[in-house]
Amino acid sequence: MIELSNVNKQYGQATVLKNINLRIGEPGIYCLLGRNGVGKTTLLKSIAGYQNISDGEIRVDGKEITTATLDTGVSYIENLSKHFNLPVRKLLSIAGEVNPSYDFDFAFEMMDRFELDGKKKFNNLSFGMKTMVSTIICLASNKKVILLDEPVIGFDAIMRAEFYDMLVESYKKHPRIIIVSTHIIDEIEKTIEKLIIIDKGAIRFFDTLKAVETEANSLGIQQLSLQDFFIQMVRHKGGDTK
Repeated sequence: MIELSNVNKQYGQATVLKNINLRIGEPGIYCLLGRNGVGKTTLLKSIAGYQNISDGEIRVDGKEITTATLDTGVSYIENLSKHFNLPVRKLLSIAGEVNPSYDFDFAFEMMDRFELDGKKKFNNLSFGMKTMVSTIICLASNKKVILLDEPVIGFDAIMRAEFYDMLVESYKKHPRIIIVSTHIIDEIEKTIEKLIIIDKGAIRFFDTLKAVETEANSLGIQQLSLQDFFIQMVRHKGGDTK
């Protein structure tokens, strides 16, 4: 379970997160949508304990999350720069050495599935393949909470389709909370169960896809795509929606 209570985050005079109240209790694949610079990455980093918030409280399974929390139960990969000179297979192995729940079979299966050369050094991979390695490590961790920040950047259409399949397979094997932020909205629609929209540091919408249809009808719009709904919400909503 993820619980955010009155969470605020400031960088100098700029407020990035504004009084965020969010409770995610059920396993599922959640999509986090928002324009560039509205607080998506800050929100994910805060949940993962990569940075402290200014005010409020974040808990995962009852444990308060700060940068001092040793085992957050959250998997979030910011970057793998310190491992640039390691071969892919070695990097996937090292990731599991300190994590007893790490799924080595899944990691190596995905390496083969995405035709990653296990002997190739991470630094020599394309941007998209570097992202894929990070995503595989994150999913293979089998933590109770998985946070994926723009995981399909640099992927071609086939890789993106394979990624969504991998995401669903991983979830079915180990149901947990998976939050995916993305700008490629319509492609992920068939994969997710719930939608979170953040705008200007505040949560504008958090509910099921069925509720998206209801909300769209309240705006007088029918047969709305998820992308269109997101645009309408950001343009027309001014307050938090729980």
